[in-house]
Amino acid sequence: MRTLLLMMLSMMVLHAQNIQQLIDIALKKHPSLKTIEHRLSAMDEKISLSQNFSNPDISLTINDIQFSDPWSRDLEPMQYQAVNFKQKFPWFGKLDARKKYTEAQKNVLFDSYESAKLALAKEIRVTAYTIKELELRIKIVEEYIGVSRQNIALYTSYASTESKSHTNSMNASLLLTKVKIKAAKYKALLESQKAKLTYLVNTKVKHISDPLRIHKPKSLGYYLSKYANNPNYTMKLSQNDVARSNKEMLALDTAPDPFVQVGYFNRSNFNDYASISIGASMPLYGSEELKTEAARKEMLATASASLDYKYALKSEIKTLYAKFVEAYTIHKILNDETLPQLEHMFELTQASIQEGGNLFEYTNLLEQKLDLEEDNIAIKAEFFRIKARLKSLIGEI
Repeated sequence: MRTLLLMMLSMMVLHAQNIQQLIDIALKKHPSLKTIEHRLSAMDEKISLSQNFSNPDISLTINDIQFSDPWSRDLEPMQYQAVNFKQKFPWFGKLDARKKYTEAQKNVLFDSYESAKLALAKEIRVTAYTIKELELRIKIVEEYIGVSRQNIALYTSYASTESKSHTNSMNASLLLTKVKIKAAKYKALLESQKAKLTYLVNTKVKHISDPLRIHKPKSLGYYLSKYANNPNYTMKLSQNDVARSNKEMLALDTAPDPFVQVGYFNRSNFNDYASISIGASMPLYGSEELKTEAARKEMLATASASLDYKYALKSEIKTLYAKFVEAYTIHKILNDETLPQLEHMFELTQASIQEGGNLFEYTNLLEQKLDLEEDNIAIKAEFFRIKARLKSLIGEI
């Protein structure tokens, strides 16, 4: 028997996983993250591509085709066949500017990857704590189902001596019905949350081992000091880097790229010869200056967007932290004051019933006790959900 119990306990331990383990599993194999990983990998090829010259132009020329004798190529010296090769060379600094621009784009994609990981971790935590809340709610309401049934039996036994026993029995039956309905709703919600967690982790989760044990919150200063770790904020900064790199790259376009064209000419009955041409496109119409100015204004816009996000992020941290402290305070009141007092009243009421006290008061107190115990479970779960959101805001997985 002892061996069987040990085996069952071992199986429970194997199936139980804490939230951080679930997050680690999800980060390794979730398809949504794999999508961004492949895009990040593709950026390496784009960086290499930014260092390449543009493709050369190669052309074949057959000059002076005589309609009277189109196949003869020795009628006069102007008849020739030529192969031309043209290559454009980027102006000094343009390749470096392209590389810097592409690397800045990769940084934006990397920040989006970090943001996706953080969002996934937050959703796993929030969902896991909701599951823990529902499991505890189900556990407590099932206990109250048993207590309510005992009360009904108790009221029935008082039927011959208590004139209000029928009313008391009805009240107890109503409480039993309410608790049963609650249990049914919680079980349905629990199944939906488990299905959500299975998707988020990308594997079936048997049991979550983390207890809802509350500790005093860290200071607001701690969270505000880490706002810069938020990947959405760093992505805003990276987008500003992209805009700046784009402006610098477009500014270099005001210097035209030179090209070299080399040709080899073949003539029948005459000597072959070669030619070389050097040239560049002329920026006569101011298009490059207009593009550069537009890019400069886009850079200013992204700088303002990053500053705005910084202020909004700090505000959100402060707002969430206020709710965090509120949840902690409510839990302390319920756990340290209200529930112990109610438990004492409950014991006194039980003692009075044994001495012939009012059973209606006992049922009413039982219902209040259930509501407060559920409130305590709810506020503990909310405390941890807020903590998960705060962790996400400061970039902690």
